[in-house]
Amino acid sequence: MWYGTKVLVLFAAVAAIALVAAPGASSQGGGATQLVISGQTPPGTITGNLDSVGFGIWVWCEDFDASNLYAGACVGSMYFYDIELTKFVSGEVTVLDESASFSVNLASRDGSIDCTVSGSLPATKGPSNSVHVDCSSPDREGDLTKTVVVVT
Repeated sequence: MWYGTKVLVLFAAVAAIALVAAPGASSQGGGATQLVISGQTPPGTITGNLDSVGFGIWVWCEDFDASNLYAGACVGSMYFYDIELTKFVSGEVTVLDESASFSVNLASRDGSIDCTVSGSLPATKGPSNSVHVDCSSPDREGDLTKTVVVVT
């Protein structure tokens, strides 16, 4: 389990560096909306068959209407501890309506993770949101509670 944690920390660091390296809102012609999704079990709980041992997600996305190279892009990591699967994921925003909902498609390069993550907006502060995760690979689906969802 320590190896998975080290890999997750590495992926989070890479995503944080990408976020810092992204152009500031002032250089984006009016700014761009960003979405961050972060949660894991514990402290969150799950429904469905996401993972009885431990599931986690940390993803940063930028609105598909942004006027820069990151428009619509998502990067981060996901893990399913019960099958010892921890991967960097990337993908795209499919829905980002700040007053209603979000949906992002995420996949690992090798295809071992291929998921859609969605939720309701506006989000509440702190680890108090629920997200729905629907994966074709691995074949998992359910809700994760106590998730941080930030839209800026």
